[in-house]
Amino acid sequence: MLHNPTAMRKAQEELDHVVGRERFPTFQDEASLPYVGAWLKELNRWWPIAPLAVPHAVTADDLYEGHFIPKGATVFGNL
Repeated sequence: MLHNPTAMRKAQEELDHVVGRERFPTFQDEASLPYVGAWLKELNRWWPIAPLAVPHAVTADDLYEGHFIPKGATVFGNL
């Protein structure tokens, strides 16, 4: 957030408007916080908390949706 303080301020403004400063947000607030939800998804996309994609080795040549994947290639699931 050091690189984009405007986005952080906008998310804080949305939180303050919907939730206020007297309580924490709950799951019931989620529909009223679209910017904060998108902001959190982008943060997790850009910098995941933990590595969720475990690399796999292809054991035989494969053709997937028109793409050739050679035996021995390392593939990762899309996060």
